[in-house]
Amino acid sequence: MKKLLLIVAFATLTLTSVNAQQIGVLAGLTSVQYTGDFGDDSETGFHIGVYTEFDLSDAIILQPELTYATVDEFDALSVNGIFKYGVSDNFNVQAGPQIGYALGDNFDSDDLTKLNLQLAVGAGYAISDNLITQIRYGLQLNNHYTGDGDGDVKLNSFSVSLGYKF
Repeated sequence: MKKLLLIVAFATLTLTSVNAQQIGVLAGLTSVQYTGDFGDDSETGFHIGVYTEFDLSDAIILQPELTYATVDEFDALSVNGIFKYGVSDNFNVQAGPQIGYALGDNFDSDDLTKLNLQLAVGAGYAISDNLITQIRYGLQLNNHYTGDGDGDVKLNSFSVSLGYKF
């Protein structure tokens, strides 16, 4: 319990020392590529979410996101921690973790995990002070297959988003 309180206190102090600059919503297209021992496939759907931005320096922004994606019969909730490096006033490159959790019964099996850990890379462009667009690829780092043997199941993602900052 003491460890949990220490973590909460540290997170609170850290976040209060960094001011949120923008809060926004985003939506767009998501394509998921299923690869592995059970076949390869690709499906397209959409995602929606909310985000905020924290200026860490003149050129680096942390953009935490909470997104919901639905692709065919696959639904997932993701918490993303994207670092954006400003190449110019309007253009940025992005990288960071995307942690997804499969919803529903698609991964209800003792041999599969619902957790999807990805490394995301991408780019973004500020169309105006309030309107942004971004493109991102997520490479899955963990294996969805947790059963006996050497099975392999991965879900990589590609997304294109349009966002609005309030």
